Amino acid sequence: MPPIKNLNQSPFDRILGFPDAPDIETHTADWWTVMDRHTKARYDPKAPLPSHHFRSQSASVFEETTNEDVVLEFIHFRRFTATNQLRRSCRIVDLITEEDFEKKWLALSPEEQEKHFLAGLRTAEKNTTYVMFIRSKADCPELNRDEVTRDGGQGFLDLMHQLVLSDNVNVPTQPHVMVNSRFDKMIGFKEDDPHKARLAQLSMARMIRSEYIANFVMNVLMSYKGITPEITVFTTEHSKTKSTLKNHSEMFEKMMGKTASKQFKRDEVKRRKEMKLHCQYCLKVEDKEKDGKMTVCSRCKSIGREIRYCSRDCQVADWKQHKKECGKPLDISSAFNDVHIGDSENNTKRPDIPTCPPGHRRSPHVVRLIEYLELTTKHDYVVETKPGTDDVFGIKLDKVPGAVAFIHMRNMLFTTSGPGAEGALLYVYRVLQTQGGVSGERSVQDQLKREYGEPLWNRMQALVKRGPPFSIPEVSRKDVDVIIKALRQLKRFTQQLRSYTIGLGPIAKLGLQVGPKKDVCVIVHFPGDAMPPPCILVPIPNPAPRVPSRNAVGPNFNLPEPRHFDDFDYHHYVDLAQQKSYLQVCPHADYILWDSNGVLLAFTYTDMRFAMAFLHYRHRLFENGPYDHDALAYLIMALRTAVRGKKIPEAVLLAQLEREYHPGYVETVKACIKVRPSDGKEVYHRRDGKVFELGQIPAEKSLMGKIMVQLKESGRFGDILDRF
Repeated sequence: MPPIKNLNQSPFDRILGFPDAPDIETHTADWWTVMDRHTKARYDPKAPLPSHHFRSQSASVFEETTNEDVVLEFIHFRRFTATNQLRRSCRIVDLITEEDFEKKWLALSPEEQEKHFLAGLRTAEKNTTYVMFIRSKADCPELNRDEVTRDGGQGFLDLMHQLVLSDNVNVPTQPHVMVNSRFDKMIGFKEDDPHKARLAQLSMARMIRSEYIANFVMNVLMSYKGITPEITVFTTEHSKTKSTLKNHSEMFEKMMGKTASKQFKRDEVKRRKEMKLHCQYCLKVEDKEKDGKMTVCSRCKSIGREIRYCSRDCQVADWKQHKKECGKPLDISSAFNDVHIGDSENNTKRPDIPTCPPGHRRSPHVVRLIEYLELTTKHDYVVETKPGTDDVFGIKLDKVPGAVAFIHMRNMLFTTSGPGAEGALLYVYRVLQTQGGVSGERSVQDQLKREYGEPLWNRMQALVKRGPPFSIPEVSRKDVDVIIKALRQLKRFTQQLRSYTIGLGPIAKLGLQVGPKKDVCVIVHFPGDAMPPPCILVPIPNPAPRVPSRNAVGPNFNLPEPRHFDDFDYHHYVDLAQQKSYLQVCPHADYILWDSNGVLLAFTYTDMRFAMAFLHYRHRLFENGPYDHDALAYLIMALRTAVRGKKIPEAVLLAQLEREYHPGYVETVKACIKVRPSDGKEVYHRRDGKVFELGQIPAEKSLMGKIMVQLKESGRFGDILDRF
């Protein structure tokens, strides 16, 4: 059957070379078939490049037609485009992550999908503006029937994914464009075009093409949801339409003849009158009947420009951006400036979450994960306890090296799926296995597959099958510095990172093992100044084990008694006696700590140097009492540093020391411990005016030798001390 002719074809349709297609309102499916045939012919890579009125124009023509009013139209179109892109992205992410839309869409029959496609095309055509820039469907091969229906409708889902922004919190500062290289060649677009007027108009054409595709997608989704779309087109003024058309009458008559030109101008006046005026800052539509006319900027009005505000608050809030061009002629460069929209200016982004690099596309599930993370500054990941709901479990790493390594691996997954990403995914997976809270193993696996895709998950599984040692990307000093800088901005690990200077200081290769079986290890080039003390805290069994026999050896036995017993007013403190008693119960502990719940914890250094130094000052404190301010200062500084991040509040620790060594002495010595402004390090100001860092407090060499012998006798650090 021959195609049904469209008697309503506009003059521009004929000029631009549209095919004589059926009426889209009454014969949508036939219209789609004809337009597909036309589009495929235009976008056949083997065919010669079709003519286009843009490509045939000289740069001077673009200069002549790009006046200040046109530039203002471009600026506002970019603003609306960027705003709509954020709204669409948020809606699509909601559909995919909360309503399981992809599964439901693929379950539809071809006939049901076709119904929604046709509805989407009808509405997209109604919403077409700036007809001189693109040929609507004819310039969108992405909307060909065989493309969107591919693989049972997967083609449409793939197209929908292209509308998801990498950041669903802030309006993009530059509108995103769906690039089609054939279209760019047709219109003569080049990124480095030196003629700014031509570059502005051709950039506009690319945006309008992208918006047509996006409108089609959203209209299909609204049809699926049973929603009738409301078409709203915005403008900055109504007052210049007739004069502008009159000034171009000669051009229109040459293009389409007098009769068609008159009809086109009447239609354009009607169309422009239906376009909505709006607030410059919040984009609220002007409703004269309800709210009256909006305020117009007087300076801009004096030069023939109309910039409206719905309230004084919006005008004040927009002044920071508007003052750059208020009452001043608009330069063509204004058509390329960053977009700044209302409240989006106030949205902050977490400094530990990187921007998405060009060429990488985040899945809707990763975008949703980042949305959750943006709501807090403390969590490093969010695990869904019930997929499709807001029932989630936040994961927070409580040690600096572990947090740094995890954030680095997470950020790799946020920015690449290339080589090394499978190792990063394995590391994140192993951490989530041990930190996943109430989420089951299967739930964590399914979430990671949704977020990073089956292909990357399969690459990770292949890595696991090859067995350890696994190839996990190392975390360089530069990577560590970037993350530590972000952690400081987030005010995390403030005490631990206080004395760390980014880019300076020694580096230690730190091996972190994670997972239920500790089978995954990552090397972190960690700065020594931010390295946590090598120690562990282990709960003491209840009831406590018996005290070993009198012949037991080691630094926790034959503990010294005070030398000047009569002078001590602290020896009656029961907690110090308990401290010594429990140390004998736990021969390898260096100190016994009580947490805020009264649970006994054995504190033990895992590095011999730290252990020897601590036991040396502990011995002096037991022997000399709190009169030995040097020893008490060392104990306070060492324990306070060691328990940070181990769920023992500093106040609880100091209260214990006050019970053991008298509040007056502890308070006196604590007042001598200060933070040095020059480098943020904690230092001890002795009464003689000398200042010491923790490792510089004077020690007794003979006592150090005695402690070493005791450690060797107790069997600690045998791999080192057996050599002596």
